[in-house]
Amino acid sequence: MRRVVGVACIAACAASLAARTGGDILDRYVEEGLRHNPALAQKRFAGEKSAAALHEAAGLFLPTVSVEARYTAAGGGRVIDLPIGDLMNPVYQALHVPITLPNQTIPFLREREQETKVHVVQPVLQPAIMYNYKIRSALRDVERLSVSVFSRGLVSDIRTAYYNYLKADAVCSLLTVTGGLVTEHARVAESLFRHDKVTRADVLRASADLAELRRAAAEAEKNRSLSVSYFNCLLNRPLDAPIEKPAGPMPLPVLTPEPAEAESLAVANREELKQLERAVDLMRHKVSLNRTSFLPGVAAVFDWGYWDEMYRFDNEHDFWTASLAASWNLFNGFQDKHRVDQAKLERMEKRCELEDARNRIRLQARDAATAVAVGRRTLEAAAQKRLAGRKAFELVERRYREGMAPQIEVLAARTAWTQAEIEAAVAEYDLHIRAAELEKVTAVGEWRLTE
Repeated sequence: MRRVVGVACIAACAASLAARTGGDILDRYVEEGLRHNPALAQKRFAGEKSAAALHEAAGLFLPTVSVEARYTAAGGGRVIDLPIGDLMNPVYQALHVPITLPNQTIPFLREREQETKVHVVQPVLQPAIMYNYKIRSALRDVERLSVSVFSRGLVSDIRTAYYNYLKADAVCSLLTVTGGLVTEHARVAESLFRHDKVTRADVLRASADLAELRRAAAEAEKNRSLSVSYFNCLLNRPLDAPIEKPAGPMPLPVLTPEPAEAESLAVANREELKQLERAVDLMRHKVSLNRTSFLPGVAAVFDWGYWDEMYRFDNEHDFWTASLAASWNLFNGFQDKHRVDQAKLERMEKRCELEDARNRIRLQARDAATAVAVGRRTLEAAAQKRLAGRKAFELVERRYREGMAPQIEVLAARTAWTQAEIEAAVAEYDLHIRAAELEKVTAVGEWRLTE
């Protein structure tokens, strides 16, 4: 039951992330990134290459058919002497047969010879072919899961970059408003000092506030420029391409899972764990593959063609052969045994890596869920501070209108309110970023490139 509740919570988070853009702006950017990101395209090509290697491994089950032709011209070499005349001529003479046979000398090499044939080899008993196919299948699955892992990370990076851009843009806008107030604050402080209304320390403090604001504005402008460039880089667009902003405020994620529920979802859904599980299977097949070296291999071989001194393709010069060829490696210095031992150790290594990955993913999920909860409380505190800053400014402004507070106090209250606005905006977008990270580490939601 808790698992179902957790899934519902995460689904609500994902739905709110999609809806907060006010027109699916962010979703459209995510789709664009999945289509055009060159690093993701590279991962897809690697997956397609692995699939092609699997088809290659499947071809080993089928027969190999080839046409082989050979034409040979030879001279010299060994000869075979046949004393036919010495053996048969005395017989013919005794029988009074007028025949004289010469002795024969037959060269071992024919002066001219051609052989043209179709050569067919069909594996009959080759266990290595089956385990090679299983290994290629596991490699293909690992590559496909690698594409999913990278896609999910890319989605999270695009969302985070978009929120960072909106955060930097909001901070720049608020600092622009604050800049006018702080400049006015410094001007008023200087004027009051000339009329002996404030001390020199007040003027210096106002000047320091103005310098700090200018530094913060320059830093915020740099962050906004970098966030624009990084976001466009993820989408493979020109680095200075404009970014569309939502028309209205973005609703925050309403529900978040408990840390234990986030752990359960992450362990069940993360593609990294599925990758390592397939890697363990791959190592198991590798052990079996190395063990097949202790078994015999059998193949059927069939040849059909023509063989003669000249190229004559007729029934008198054709031939065919069919055979079973077996090979059994009985001893090779224990090399096969040591290869099996190495494969077993690799399998144990992958199992340890899988267990370590589970622990790290549990920690990531717990940290992400806790970060979202803390981010929500931080936003609530920032909102209260913003409300308090606005009310304090309203009180100071009312006193100023009644002649009970100096203008410099009004400007200071307005500056404090603006700073509270900045902190609230930062807390809001940080919560969005943490929610996107939570969705990434729990692997909830499916993003596929539509054709």
